Amino acid sequence: MPSGSSGEKTEKATPKKKKEAREEGQVASSKELNSAFTLLTVFLIMYFLMSYILKEMIDFTTKVLVHYFDMQLSIRNFHNLIIEIGFFSLRLLLPVMIGVAFVGVMVSLLQVGVLFTPKVIQPKLSKINPISGFKRLFSKRTLVEFLKSMIKITVVGYTAYLVIMGYVDDIILLLNTGLSNALNIIGNISFSLAMRVSMVFIVVGIADFIYQKWQHEEDLKMTKQEVKEERKQVEGSPEIKSKRRQKQQEMAMSRMMQDVPDATVVITNPTHIAIAVKFNMDEMDVPLVVAKGQDEVAQRIKEIAKENDVEVVEEKPLARALYKIVDVGDEIPMEFYQAIAEILAYIYQTDKERRF
Repeated sequence: MPSGSSGEKTEKATPKKKKEAREEGQVASSKELNSAFTLLTVFLIMYFLMSYILKEMIDFTTKVLVHYFDMQLSIRNFHNLIIEIGFFSLRLLLPVMIGVAFVGVMVSLLQVGVLFTPKVIQPKLSKINPISGFKRLFSKRTLVEFLKSMIKITVVGYTAYLVIMGYVDDIILLLNTGLSNALNIIGNISFSLAMRVSMVFIVVGIADFIYQKWQHEEDLKMTKQEVKEERKQVEGSPEIKSKRRQKQQEMAMSRMMQDVPDATVVITNPTHIAIAVKFNMDEMDVPLVVAKGQDEVAQRIKEIAKENDVEVVEEKPLARALYKIVDVGDEIPMEFYQAIAEILAYIYQTDKERRF
């Protein structure tokens, strides 16, 4: 917490705070959900590849018994045996490894999206500080993790009990049945137990993910002072904002003054207010205010108008009304059409007389 800040963290984290936390690797994710889908993937792959696995194991065992038991013991033969065992293990484990890796990546992407945080792997002394470790050992988070573990053990134990009780008759038959039938019964019980336990883990994982999202939002909450400090950093200090606003006003003023030479008439107060109005009968349906100002700005508008032969007309009530109601770039309101039309008619008549 910044020095000088006080109060409880009652404000939701700002987008900037969330982005910084994400860059630090602080995201809401559930290890329980990853473990649940990993476990389910292993069970499913083992179930669908069981015939292949048994065949490979029988073939390999037969090969070992036939070829290697009578083989002369030597370094070369031992080396060949180790290599063959390695390739055999790889053939059995590779489908499981690929499946687990794919599911793990997909579950992580669904939880946190694409995230690369090199800062997470950087060593931090705080992580090996025994005092910090002791505090974490008796923290609220540790208590929650302990309660989750107890709930999982209880629910999984009860689920296993229900599954086994549902197969009591089949288990009794194991004593009086052949090896093939016994293996089939054991396989069915194991698969049913694995699926139900996996489903329980997935439900626990989803609940844990919801909790982790909530806890993450709570951890990122900010005090009102922190929000103010961040807003000040993002938007800048009042002095900088004032200078920025002044610069924007100067740029807007410059653009406005550039439009004065294109005006048709400048309506004045006569000394305090000036409104530059543009109207082209062939191109426009409604007159437009292209510039306005008072005091020094009004004087500058009139000077530019005279330099560019733009007619300046004194009309006090109209000038005051337009200054209050109409902004630069806006069309003249309907209630002023008659007054503007009379001025424009006067200007057109004056121009005609000058030409002749």
